Amino acid sequence: MRAVVWLSLAACGAVLCTAAAASALLTVLAFIPIFNIIAIPSLIGSLLLLIHTLPFATYLLLAQTDAPKHKGTLFLPFSPSRHLGILVAVSSYLRAVITLAPKFVLTVIRTAWELWRLPPPDDRSERPELSYSATTGWWWNRYASFGVKYQKPRRQGVACRLDIFRAQPSDSASLSCSPDGEGLHASPRSSGSFVTLPDVDPGSRVDLSDFPQHIWSQVPMGSPIEEENSNLRPVVVFLYDVGMMGPIHPRRWMFSLNGLLLAKQGYVAVIPDITTYPTGQMADMVADVRATLAWVHAEIRNYGGDPSRIFLCGHGLGAHLGMYTIAQDVVVHSRDKVELHNAAVDWASRGYKPDPVTAVAGREIPNGVKALRIYGSDVELPPVKGVILLSPVADVIKQVRHEARCWLEHVSPLRRSLGSSQTRCMRHSLGHILFAAKDIVDVNLLPHSALILHGKSNQLVPEWQGTWLAELLRGFDFDVTLQAYSRLGHFDVVTNLMAGFESRSTPFLLEEIRSFIDSSA
Repeated sequence: MRAVVWLSLAACGAVLCTAAAASALLTVLAFIPIFNIIAIPSLIGSLLLLIHTLPFATYLLLAQTDAPKHKGTLFLPFSPSRHLGILVAVSSYLRAVITLAPKFVLTVIRTAWELWRLPPPDDRSERPELSYSATTGWWWNRYASFGVKYQKPRRQGVACRLDIFRAQPSDSASLSCSPDGEGLHASPRSSGSFVTLPDVDPGSRVDLSDFPQHIWSQVPMGSPIEEENSNLRPVVVFLYDVGMMGPIHPRRWMFSLNGLLLAKQGYVAVIPDITTYPTGQMADMVADVRATLAWVHAEIRNYGGDPSRIFLCGHGLGAHLGMYTIAQDVVVHSRDKVELHNAAVDWASRGYKPDPVTAVAGREIPNGVKALRIYGSDVELPPVKGVILLSPVADVIKQVRHEARCWLEHVSPLRRSLGSSQTRCMRHSLGHILFAAKDIVDVNLLPHSALILHGKSNQLVPEWQGTWLAELLRGFDFDVTLQAYSRLGHFDVVTNLMAGFESRSTPFLLEEIRSFIDSSA
């Protein structure tokens, strides 16, 4: 089967190249008298051949894995309207790649050159959160650690590595007016939290021997004492869009500029490699996210990050994946707690002495919630402080229908990565499991704040997905901030958060993220 696909793809490639070259030649001949009598009809036929061959090549490349039931060996489109929809999508994809790829390469080179020219830190005491390996070796180790393994590969072709971008000194220092009124100067106040040793009046009856002398004896009265985590910075774990269409599959290195921009804001950014379709499906993706968060909670202190202030950020289906991982864990634990409660109620109804806590009516558990299981349950999911969702997918079923209206449901990995049947799709849909379990979820297990940023010009994931998710999360006592930007599309929300890709929307996006993290932390 694979050989047939590749032979057919090679044939389509030959036809496309020949038709493109013929179209270019016939376009020139169409302006020459006499020759144009034959050139113009031939040009129309050549263009029609291109229009119908390109969708065939797209389906051969992207739609053969887990294809729906069909006649024949290959799954190909034959509807003219579907050909037109695929042609529009391919044109938009090629235009985006041609526009972004050169700028991305040049920005990476320029950014690396600027960082290389910066002087290295003379004294590690100025950056106590840096480990020894971060101040020695390759020059980029001062800013990031690349290719750190966070778990053993579950299958061949999965990297299971992540990149860590260390928080850089913030450019915006707190300013205050000098006592003599001559101007502004940077405030000497420490950015970390601290406690103050009180001044004890000499006539006080307080027995100073009650205080631990080995701690207080060398500290002057009234001086600030830094807490243990004062130098540790909030951590942002970024999950890229695992449902990205096209032959170019997303990888962590493609989002290095996002990590660098977050690091410049004073955060420790972590970008892991997540399994994508067809290498794996939803269960593998959730297991990767759980393993990433567990690794971050255990090891991020060595990179200057605070394990008690982990924020999960995702884009598109990556936002859905991150929030689904948390929701799946919470729903299953809440369901198990309710099942134990119902069992206690059942025992009490049979004559056993009821516990006052469980002597209430049991709550019914929906069938879909009963069948839910935790993927990657061998790894414990650490607490997450808040979630930042960029153009999130909330209702998978409606998103699949939206893609079907655009003739993209067969080439998109969304449906196939979540499950071929509608039941499996609903079980892997964030909105469906939260709505089904709304009466049994223990809200204390969920994060209490969420930031949703969406583009009103988003044609791939409509704006109503973010609006509906915001309303759903508010029903679980979430403090939700929802912002929609009129000129941003699906990928603009991410590219505007890349170092070197800043636009007029970037300050507003960064301010929303900064305010959200500061208020949540």
